[in-house]
Amino acid sequence: MSLIPDAAPVVLLNAFPLDRQQWEPLISVLGDRVRGDLITFDMPGIGEMPLTDEEPGLELIADAAVVAMREATGAQAAVWIGCSMGGYVALAVAERWPDAVAGMGLVCTKATADGDEARAKREDVAQAVENADGHPDPNGAAEGMVGSDGPGRDELVEWVADNIARQRGDGIAWGQRAMAARPDRTEVLRGVDAPVVTVIGGSDGIVDRHEADAMAQAAGVDPVVLEGVGHLAALEAPAATADALEPLLRA
Repeated sequence: MSLIPDAAPVVLLNAFPLDRQQWEPLISVLGDRVRGDLITFDMPGIGEMPLTDEEPGLELIADAAVVAMREATGAQAAVWIGCSMGGYVALAVAERWPDAVAGMGLVCTKATADGDEARAKREDVAQAVENADGHPDPNGAAEGMVGSDGPGRDELVEWVADNIARQRGDGIAWGQRAMAARPDRTEVLRGVDAPVVTVIGGSDGIVDRHEADAMAQAAGVDPVVLEGVGHLAALEAPAATADALEPLLRA
């Protein structure tokens, strides 16, 4: 396993269907642990990123992200940290641009593809929202993503729901179809020649624990399990997530 170059850029890849503001709590606690450039950007049709005319595919995002990272920083490789859909994109980067991977943080995500039932459900959602102004039930979606309990939960759910409510229906539809089309990249993960950290939310209601454990096994690492945390670990527990990712942020 290769070492991370000193001051390698760090790219943060969003969960679906949130924009890059989801990373603000994590960025605020990372401080000087990130010595290189720190990059965030939105997925097609989400946040400030226009929707593309290209067919939905995570490979398109991966290619664009690598080109943009290299042009913006002058570096050839970065540490790719992805939550949920962002993890799928990071694995696409590893498959298509292995020399661009200095490290990989896979947060509340998995390496396997969707099954038939999950793909059909994604297409149902895509058809329901592609001609709509936005998500039909932002609060319901937020409830399923936030696993934290206690006095701060309502505020977290409200923040996530507000973020989802800002996203356009066509962008949500594109993202659903892009994720449905992704292949199993477990073997890609086994072949990553760079440090890998996997983070699991102990209360994640979206990624099955068995699949998260299998991902860690494929990476050859022990997963960091954040108990009481749901699908948005970096938003729900930014300090604990930063600590978990620490091995990727030092040379």
